[in-house]
Amino acid sequence: METVKSHLIEKTKLLKDNFIEVPKLEARLLLAKTFNKNLNWTYLNTEKRISKKKIMIYEMLIKKKIKRFPTAYLLENKEFYSMNFKVNENTLIPRSETEILIEEIKKNFKSRKRFSVLDLGTGTGCILLSILKEFKNAIGIGIDKYLETIKVAKINSKKNHLSKRAKFINLDWNKKNFFKEILKINKKFCGNGKFHLVVSNPPYIERKEMNNLMQEVKFEPKVALDGGHDGLRSYKKIFSQLKIILSKKGSIFFEIDPNKAGKIKKILETEGFKQITFLKDLLNKKRAVFAK
Repeated sequence: METVKSHLIEKTKLLKDNFIEVPKLEARLLLAKTFNKNLNWTYLNTEKRISKKKIMIYEMLIKKKIKRFPTAYLLENKEFYSMNFKVNENTLIPRSETEILIEEIKKNFKSRKRFSVLDLGTGTGCILLSILKEFKNAIGIGIDKYLETIKVAKINSKKNHLSKRAKFINLDWNKKNFFKEILKINKKFCGNGKFHLVVSNPPYIERKEMNNLMQEVKFEPKVALDGGHDGLRSYKKIFSQLKIILSKKGSIFFEIDPNKAGKIKKILETEGFKQITFLKDLLNKKRAVFAK
């Protein structure tokens, strides 16, 4: 008999045989997705029979997982900073190491009243929306060069009840006059001339390293990963224009490649930033930069 239990046993073995990490959990997550249920459902309905249609859907998900398709894309969901975000192949998958940005912003913006935030390359909108959730007095704009990505961010703002304080716009920071244009939008939406806070997790992988990425990562948007020949292309472009959009006492928080910390510091110093601090992750690696 085709039951939840029998398929979980079968699919767990199949995933294990194909060297998928935590196969038992993966099998349960994908079965829960098949039925649009939560994980607990798979424990409480072990004897439930599965229709042929559901089996086809489940087996398709399992086959994709064996090919190392990211679980977050299969589930169309990823948790970040205790919030749930819709994800798909148009967005970078939120990662726990990026949460360090939110933690540090909480420390540095405790006493602020109202402030405006710009999130460059917003993707799912996870960084901006997490900030807005923590600061009821914050308002922000997220930009991304791809319309399909912006559509996902807008869904996430509504899903997390933050659409009144978040505006997501399809813009490219490489476009001529982008930084002047974003100032006009900020004044209209946030009521400010310049931003108090600029955040970003820009592409920072060297192009020559793109082929060496883990198989699962290769399914993510290349434009969100490829940082050019030296991994610094986006930093150079953005940092050179920050003074145009950043308020006098404004701050920036950017995720970085730990191996590029020295070069990033030099770029910031060249652009006139005096206070530069690197934030370390749980592995004691310089994961982000804070500057003003």
